[in-house]
Amino acid sequence: MDAVVEKRADDTIAAMQATSLSDRTNTLRSWVDQVLVARGEPRAQAWQSIVGDASFRRFYRLRAGERSLIAMDAPPSTENNAQFVRLSRVFREAGINVPEVHSYDFEQGFLLVSDLGVLSYGDVYNTNEREIALEAALETMVAIARVGDGDGAVPPYTSQRFRDELGLFETWLLRGLLRHEPTSAERGLLESVTERLMQIVESQPKVCVHRDYHSRNLLWGVDHVTRVVDFQDALFGPLLYDLASLLRDCYVRFSEADIAHWRKRYQALAIDADLPIDSSDASLARRLDLTAMQRHLKAVGIFARLQLRDGRSSHLVDIEPVLEHLIDVGRMYREFAAFAEWLADVVLPATRRELAVHGVPCAR
Repeated sequence: MDAVVEKRADDTIAAMQATSLSDRTNTLRSWVDQVLVARGEPRAQAWQSIVGDASFRRFYRLRAGERSLIAMDAPPSTENNAQFVRLSRVFREAGINVPEVHSYDFEQGFLLVSDLGVLSYGDVYNTNEREIALEAALETMVAIARVGDGDGAVPPYTSQRFRDELGLFETWLLRGLLRHEPTSAERGLLESVTERLMQIVESQPKVCVHRDYHSRNLLWGVDHVTRVVDFQDALFGPLLYDLASLLRDCYVRFSEADIAHWRKRYQALAIDADLPIDSSDASLARRLDLTAMQRHLKAVGIFARLQLRDGRSSHLVDIEPVLEHLIDVGRMYREFAAFAEWLADVVLPATRRELAVHGVPCAR
């Protein structure tokens, strides 16, 4: 969510409590039937709730005759539905396989879109199609990067936004979930890390980036084409941001050898597409890894916020593995070694203790 709609999240929670989810679901079902009947299609059948993302949106798979569609309940006070519709058009025109929007009601926050399938990349990674799927994901990533700013449809990823995202770690994980008040030395360490990571993201060439280009937002089909969902928050930002999302995924851990292999493969594809990517392997690896560190710090803050602010424990189980990944990457670079050790000695043990209170088993 962008900064404007995020500030209205608390109001949305109260509104959703006043209007039960079942009432919204019934209203959504009626709206979908009205849309289908107006298009001369049969009413929806076989409604099935499907797992959503970390937003306030809810998704339902349904059948209209022989077609499978997705109905989205996306509260307008928190979700930028107009941007979803706008970017769906921009990306589809660029040959990127994102959902087609069949109908929408911005006032109610309802959308009816095409169904791209059920096989996520997280599942594909456990099959013999893993390699061709990753290759296709890199090719799609290049296509997204070449969109440019979409004639103004893709807003800039501002420095202030990056800084705010880095602040989520201290606000929601450290002070919030762990109730840990940083010492003056720890505040200095956090400030130093913030400035160094800001330098990394600001120094990169800017392209269109999906921003959550990972295993849960990529789908795979029998045609061996990557399908992309949850794209509405795309911004014009650092070239390596999506590569960091993919190769240093918060939900899947690749070996360092795999990361090096696919990093070089993306480098070759980017060069062929005339994208301004590093020609130095060492420089590319460093920028990629430190971009991933920014994402991981943001992610654990968001996962803690889901619990504390939104009452959603769905991502608590992901905090420990992401912290461990963050520590391992930090230890690879001398300027982040002290930060990595602080995470390992102070933050990770406190996190494990707190997660145990919430019934989340230790990842190890």
